[in-house]
Amino acid sequence: MPRLILGHTTESSIKIWVRASLRWPVAFIALFEDSGLVKLGSISIETQAAEFHTAVHEWTGLKANTDYRVKVYFGKTRKDRPEALIRDAYSEGRFTTFPASDQASDFTFILGSCNLHSLGIIERPDQAWSSISQIAKAAKARFMIHAGDQIYADIPFKPSSSLEHYRDKYLDAWDDCVPARKVLTELPHYMVMDDHEITNNFDNCRAELDRTLPLIALKVYWEFQHSHNPSAAANLHRYHYVFNFGDVQFFATDTRSKRDSSRGQMIDEVQMTALLAWMSKYKDHSKFVISSVPFVGEVLNPDRDKWCDPIYDAQRLKILNHVLDKDINHLTFLTGDMHTSYHATMEVTDTTKPYKAPRIIHELMSSPINQFTPSLPAKSHYATTASRQIEHISYSAQIHDKSYYGSHSNVMAISVSADKTIGYEIFRTTTNRIKPAIKGEF
Repeated sequence: MPRLILGHTTESSIKIWVRASLRWPVAFIALFEDSGLVKLGSISIETQAAEFHTAVHEWTGLKANTDYRVKVYFGKTRKDRPEALIRDAYSEGRFTTFPASDQASDFTFILGSCNLHSLGIIERPDQAWSSISQIAKAAKARFMIHAGDQIYADIPFKPSSSLEHYRDKYLDAWDDCVPARKVLTELPHYMVMDDHEITNNFDNCRAELDRTLPLIALKVYWEFQHSHNPSAAANLHRYHYVFNFGDVQFFATDTRSKRDSSRGQMIDEVQMTALLAWMSKYKDHSKFVISSVPFVGEVLNPDRDKWCDPIYDAQRLKILNHVLDKDINHLTFLTGDMHTSYHATMEVTDTTKPYKAPRIIHELMSSPINQFTPSLPAKSHYATTASRQIEHISYSAQIHDKSYYGSHSNVMAISVSADKTIGYEIFRTTTNRIKPAIKGEF
């Protein structure tokens, strides 16, 4: 079983996710200096069957930019003596706390999405995750962002409305694949859902959908993913969140749980208000918005599922108008979903204010971590250059040819410099050759 995931990290804290078992229900978590010689503290958690024996402990009072080690042991009761505790593979992790929130620094993180794991020997993800481990180490990545489809609950068969079905999919993705278990202990992880955490093209307005299915899927999503994200305990029915690395800001959107295309709703008003306020607060900071579906890229057949579908024009207009009206700078979207990778830009102007300088929004896509889909040119999936006008807002979107990477399994290493330069390297994951296939910066 996956026993340990390093979660949300700050300059002084980290969330540690553990999974015990019916036989060994008590998790003992010990924190050490990186050398492992000085024990800084330990706690025990009696996990519950109702939560599939998953639990999260947030360790606080840590030092900024400092290396630590965490070890997890399991026992039958809280009173078990140390010699009676058991260990499992990949139940030890190492991490470095983040820098102070006002500190500008150079750093790198990993972006990936779409982890196909449900087809057994046909397309095992082992090689992909072994590559991710090597890529993260080589890049000295500080954390990893999972931009959706961490599981495929609906492959190869339609999901059933059962906790067992969804829990088994996570075990298939992160337990059967031992290299994935390893990566989850090597650096902190931030996760957002997309449709396959529930079912393909999930939309709350679908009349044929069993209404209990998304409730079950979201409970298990919380157990395995969202519980170790920021602010997870504050409101179990909200899945967007924010975090920062030094003075660089991140807003992780939830484009699925409140999705209702019949109302033109990609995100609800609570999340929209939070997103716009966050943009204004950090208008001149380097900042990233994580969206499980592309915001900038113009998909040829959006099928009510992407931001570029006209059905979402009102919400997209609200965001673009805010970017212009509030002079939002240094904004980059991070996305996945499409089983391709690219760097795209959107130039946005207000036709009623020709004197106002246009704003440039960037988007980086990395997808899939592990898949098998035909490698087709960009024009098979996107309008690589497209111009549209939504009311008074005009925009031109472009996918940069030299940045485009077809359907080969990949992840992206994204570097952020103190001077606000952003670089990216796309690495193929289904090969032992750890060398970027494509690289660029802006």
